[in-house]
Amino acid sequence: MIFLLLKKFICYVVGYVNIIVEGYYIERFINKCALEKIFLWNMDRKGECLLETDISKNDFKKIKKICKKTNCKLKIKSKKGLPFKAHKYRKRKLFIILPVIFLIIMFILSRFIWNIEIIGNKNISTDELLKFINENGITVGMSKDKLNIDEVANKLRLERDDLSWVGIEVKGTNVIIEVVEASKKPEILDKYEYCDIISDKEGIIESINVKNGTGVVKKGDIIKKGDILVSGIMKGQYTGDRKVHATADIIARTWVVEEKRAPLSQNIEEKTGNEENYYEISINNFKINFNKTLSKFENYDTIKSSNRLKLFNNFYLPIEITKVTNIEMKSEQIDYNINDLKDKTISELKESLNKKTEGKNIVNENIITEEKNGFIEVKIIYEVLEKIGVEQKLEP
Repeated sequence: MIFLLLKKFICYVVGYVNIIVEGYYIERFINKCALEKIFLWNMDRKGECLLETDISKNDFKKIKKICKKTNCKLKIKSKKGLPFKAHKYRKRKLFIILPVIFLIIMFILSRFIWNIEIIGNKNISTDELLKFINENGITVGMSKDKLNIDEVANKLRLERDDLSWVGIEVKGTNVIIEVVEASKKPEILDKYEYCDIISDKEGIIESINVKNGTGVVKKGDIIKKGDILVSGIMKGQYTGDRKVHATADIIARTWVVEEKRAPLSQNIEEKTGNEENYYEISINNFKINFNKTLSKFENYDTIKSSNRLKLFNNFYLPIEITKVTNIEMKSEQIDYNINDLKDKTISELKESLNKKTEGKNIVNENIITEEKNGFIEVKIIYEVLEKIGVEQKLEP
């Protein structure tokens, strides 16, 4: 199979002809060609005395003798392949000039940046990083000669605390910026540094086990954020005051709250299933809109998705095609029953609270609902037992 395809490709390059062979000894003609190792393909028998087939330009000269020996007539139906096409268009200079112009344009375009790709970001938005990168030296349409990769990478590392690593690479007309986000961890002081333990939440102390330092609070005390729980100053009857690195296990009863006000009568937006599409083409900063008319929908949402054209994997062009989709929406008024609305609102608030308190020890749940004129107010409080306290360095 591969040999056959290769043979056909070679014949296309050197040229081949489509011929018609007519006579009473077609079978002898085919057998003679096989003995002489003459390659025939796309053979089509049109009755017992007629054969249509393709043959290479070089082999065509050989079969004239075979036709004489087998008393067959030979006729050329068409000529195909590169040599014949080149001969046909030899006077059309445009077919030579256009490829040259195309190559020149591709060479010029390859000297610029036409796409910026950011990978590795999860919590930081791509738009935010793109804006920072544009402001600091990398923009679409800039010349590669003006691109200073090291300078931009260093600015990203130094000015963005949320990035721990940045790598920039140019491939074709594409700039690939790979980032690794920094995980934000609370500051942990060295065990030899003097510090207090302060509260990072409001609550009621459930238990406190001081390992080093002086306990300031006890079980049942109400605390606010920023209150000192364990002091890093220890008082001694004979040694006087001395500073230590305070350590303790502190459990507090804290509260996580979610609340919502929901009207009994609500307008709900729903999709009708109807949509309309049109396209925009942007050539660098020049935009062509193929739909100048207004949407036929009275109420709709618009979604845009853009794709920059590229010839190869990383050879982008300054042409961007944007698909604009208008999705028809209908507004429907729903009048809720009070109990149904309560159940719906409580379910939504609990879902949010469960995400916030995942992995924590929930000891109590309090749901407060209040009916007012035309709406209800729902408040849910989760009472949680959790470890609290953060270190705060003592002033020297």
